[in-house]
Amino acid sequence: MADSRTWMTVGLLALASGCGAQEDAVMPAAVEQALGACTHSVTTNTYNGPDYWGTLVIKNTGTVAIANPVIALDVPSGVTCDYDPAGWTHTQAGRTCTFTRTSALTVAVNASYTFNYSTNSNASWTAANVKVQSDSCGGTSPGGSGLTANQKKVAEGLTSIWENDTPTLDYAYSENIQDGRGYTSGRAGFCTGTGDAIQVVQCYRALRTEANGNRLAKYWNGLTVINNRFLSTGQSQASTAELDAVGNWTADWAASFNTAATQADFKQCQDQVSDALYYTPTLTEAAKWGLTQALTKAALYDASINHGFDGMKAIIRQANTALGNSGQVAPVVGYNGITESAWLQKFLEKRRDVLAADSTWVEAVDRVAAYEKQRRRGNWDLGTALRNDVRARDCWGTSYPASGYTVRNINPDGTWSTPSSYTYSCQ
Repeated sequence: MADSRTWMTVGLLALASGCGAQEDAVMPAAVEQALGACTHSVTTNTYNGPDYWGTLVIKNTGTVAIANPVIALDVPSGVTCDYDPAGWTHTQAGRTCTFTRTSALTVAVNASYTFNYSTNSNASWTAANVKVQSDSCGGTSPGGSGLTANQKKVAEGLTSIWENDTPTLDYAYSENIQDGRGYTSGRAGFCTGTGDAIQVVQCYRALRTEANGNRLAKYWNGLTVINNRFLSTGQSQASTAELDAVGNWTADWAASFNTAATQADFKQCQDQVSDALYYTPTLTEAAKWGLTQALTKAALYDASINHGFDGMKAIIRQANTALGNSGQVAPVVGYNGITESAWLQKFLEKRRDVLAADSTWVEAVDRVAAYEKQRRRGNWDLGTALRNDVRARDCWGTSYPASGYTVRNINPDGTWSTPSSYTYSCQ
C-alpha cells in the first residue's frame, strides 16, 4: 500500500479527492440531522456457531429516536441467513443479509435493542459491516435506494481504485497532498479545508469522547476555525496550521481506524458522511433525471466524489444541453427519444473533457473510460465481473495521457483480484 500510495501522490496528485467543491460549502440541514441526531453504536456483536445464533446489541447514541430500523450485516462467504426474528423479514445478496421491520419498532435515545439472527453456519465469528439506518434519521436503507448492496460494493470499489489504487476502501489513509485543500483523509478523501472532514469528526465526537479514545476530538477547535474560513470565503483552505499546533493529524486519523477499540465507530462515521454527502444525493439526482441503471449511478457517484456533488450536477447539465435538452427538462430519459445509453455516453464525454481541460486533472482521465467500456459492453446491472483494463485513449483516441492505474478485477459481489495479464481495450 505504501508503494501505491506514493504512486498516487506523485503520479496523480490525488485527483480523485472526494473533498467537496466550493459549491458544497454549506452543510445541508438533512445532512446535519443524519450526522448529529442519528448515531448508534454496536455494543455486542457475536455469532455462536454451536447454537446457530447471532446477537447484536445496538445502542441509540443520538438525540432522536430510531424508528423502524433497517439492519444489514455481512456473513462469511457461503453462509446463508435462514431465520426471520419476530417482527422482521430479511433478504440476502451475496454475503449481505438485510433485515427490515414488518411491524413498528422504536429505539429511544440512550436505549439499547437486542437483535438476534441465525444462519446455517456452525462456526463462531463476528458479523462484518453492520449498518443500522432509519427513515427517522433522514437517511436511506443500507445499500441505498436503487442499488443493491453488491452493486454498491462494485461502485465503491471502482471509485476506490481511482482514490487508493485498490478496490478496498482505505479508511486509515491520510496525508497532505499539497492540492490546496489541507489534509486528505479516509475512504472518500475527506478534506480538512473543504468542509467534509469536519463532518466525520462531528459524527465521531457524538459516538466517542476524547477520554474514551477519540484521538481526533482535540482537533475540533482547529477544524472549526478552518471551516469558518472555508464557509466565509467559499475557497478551499490549504492551511493546516491550527491542526499541526495540536498534534499529528495523519497519525491520529490512521490510528482511529487501526485501533480495534475505535475502528467500528470511526468506520461508521466515514460511511455515514460519504453516504450523506455523495451517495444518497447522487441517487436522488439520478431519479430526478429518470436514470435507472446501476452502471449510470456508479458513474454519477464517482463523478460526485471526484468533482463534488455540485460539480457532478454541472456535468449533468452539460450532457443534457449537448443532447438537445437545454431547458433541462426532467426526466431526460425519454425526452425527444433520449435513451439512457445515449445520455450516459454524453455524460462521460463531457466529464472526460472537464478532466482533460485541466493540467492536473488530465492525469485521471482514464477513470472515465472504465464506465464507457462497461456501457459499450451493456453491463448495466454490474452483474458481470469487470476490469479497469481500459484507458481514455482506447475509447476516444491517442491524445490522452495514460493515468497508470493498477488493473483490478471486481466481481459482482464486490470481491476482487489482480489479474496476471490483460489487454487494454474499450470493447
